[in-house]
Amino acid sequence: MNGTQLKLIMMALMMLDHLVPLLPPQFGTPIHMLTRCVAVFFAFMAVEGFHYTRNRKNYLLRLYSWAAIMLLGNTLINTLMIHDPMYQIHNNIFLTLAIGVTILTLITFAKHAKSSFSKIAATILAIVLALVSFLGLIPAEGGSVVIPFMLLSYFFRDNAKKRDISYLIFAIPLLIMPILGLPDYSFEMIKLQLEVNPEFLFITVIPFIHLYNGEKGSNNPFFKYLFYVFYPAHLWIITLVNFYLNHA
Repeated sequence: MNGTQLKLIMMALMMLDHLVPLLPPQFGTPIHMLTRCVAVFFAFMAVEGFHYTRNRKNYLLRLYSWAAIMLLGNTLINTLMIHDPMYQIHNNIFLTLAIGVTILTLITFAKHAKSSFSKIAATILAIVLALVSFLGLIPAEGGSVVIPFMLLSYFFRDNAKKRDISYLIFAIPLLIMPILGLPDYSFEMIKLQLEVNPEFLFITVIPFIHLYNGEKGSNNPFFKYLFYVFYPAHLWIITLVNFYLNHA
């Protein structure tokens, strides 16, 4: 399957996940666990976009521009329409992807820089940016998973076996850490913790990555910008509907 086809599948899963507040409560956990592949798939495609784009500066500018649009829209909605913090919106995967691509840009620059100072400076900047994103010091949605995932996808891009193994190794601490220090290790307690912290399930993206045939898909501008428009639009609509249904 090409990139466009897989993105459409992921957009459907994304919308399903974001519809959870409007669905019966029993659907929330299974849907949330099912859709952990979505953000990392778009992160994988961002790495592919970084590799194939003819103009990396424009690509990076586009990501930051949409991150700014998303931030502005979120701020207006939260300030003017939704005063209850429980229902406010703070999602912005564009910023996370932009930070990830910035780190890849710095790494690539360091590889090809002739000056030792430039190499060292770019490397340090990349490491610092990766760390602050991973630690949540920058409000990057899902940064603790998405940023390392992008780095693994970049470094092992030409070796699918090593790439998949690196994903599995990264998933291990995400699986183990939530259950450390539990008062007891009963099945129900472990199950509850993993339902609340399902980040390790990002590995469900692996089959979708293997379905990807390396082709971009449609060159129609509609599909090029569909995700950029769909992501904020559907989130804003769902957020407003959820707020007004609960404040009628």
